[in-house]
Formats: sequence, C-alpha cells, structure tokens
Amino acid sequence: MAGHQAIRAVGEIVLSIMREGCPFTALQVGPDAKFEFAFFNTVVADTPPPEGYCFCLWRVAIGGTPRPLPPRRDRSGRLFKPSLPVDLYFLLLPVASSADKQALMLGWAPGLMTDLPVLSGETINCYTKGEPAVFAPGESVELVADPLTTADYLALWDGVKTGFPAGMAYVARMVLIDSDQPEVQGRLVTERNFGLRQVETT
Repeated sequence: MAGHQAIRAVGEIVLSIMREGCPFTALQVGPDAKFEFAFFNTVVADTPPPEGYCFCLWRVAIGGTPRPLPPRRDRSGRLFKPSLPVDLYFLLLPVASSADKQALMLGWAPGLMTDLPVLSGETINCYTKGEPAVFAPGESVELVADPLTTADYLALWDGVKTGFPAGMAYVARMVLIDSDQPEVQGRLVTERNFGLRQVETT
C-alpha cells in the first residue's frame, strides 16, 4: 500500500538506522553530525554541508518485471489499478572536514549497509514522519550495493566539473507505488451463448 510517500520513507529509514548505529567517537564526529537527504549539488557546492552523511537520490527507474503486475486489492476487497514498481538509486556520501576523516567515515558506512536486513513494511513505518502506514505489513524493501558503471560515473563527474566525494551507490529494487484509481470491472458472467443452433434435416 505504499503511496507517493514510499521514496521518502526508504531514505528516512536508512538515515535513521545509520544515526542510531553510528559510533560517533570512533569516527571522530560530534553528536550533532548530520544524517540527511541532500541534493547532489549541495554536497559538491563551494560551501559543503556540515559533517555527516548525505543520502542523495540521483535516479529513479521503472522496475523490470517479467509480466505486468495484477490489479491491487485492498483489505476491503476493492480493486485498484496495478502498482508501479520503481527502482531507487542512491548515493551515500560522507562529508568531512578532512580527507582522512572522510575515509574513516566511508570505512564504517558500507559495513552497516551490508548488515541491514530486508526492511519490512512494519519497520519502515516506525521511522516515517507523520505517515504511520506508508507500507503494508507484508511489504518489504531490500537495499543492495550497486556500483556505478563507468558511463554513469563519468556523466556525474562531467555534470559536477569539480568532482565529488567518494561514496557508495545503492539501489532499492521494486518499490511499489500504489495507484488510487479503481480498476474497472465488468459484470459477473451468469451464462454463456456459443451461437449454436440445431439444424433440421429432412
């Protein structure tokens, strides 16, 4: 039942889990370090954001499925048009005042991300802001490492010109965004007419 809040909710839970598990002292960052969604150009601006981790959504694509999804049925039995599966591509970028601290921060983050379990709908809903039921309990989201291809890397570099900090790329696959449009249903079939008739013979 994830609606338009789904993309924001995925980012919020990742950043919240990172904040809860961050070893601030070991990473030499203060307790006020930022864990936030950010525009990519904010990270590479002349005045960088405060120290912390930025989660940048840089691409959204329609998720590939072998066949069209069936109509969605809610708990009351109503049918709606099929959900739209999307793949969400994120860049996780540590922002630090020095290169060695940035490397230290980057060394911790991939380990945490690798240890993340599949995020259930109930878990995601616990972290969302003002939307207690973004995902249905039976839904889940898996976030996996997705290294940038050379073409993607060069395209980002060309767009920034000044370069961008080292980071990790991840993708959340098959996040379903539900439609509120009802599925048009025909009347139930009660009889069948094959168009046959008896032929009289003489």
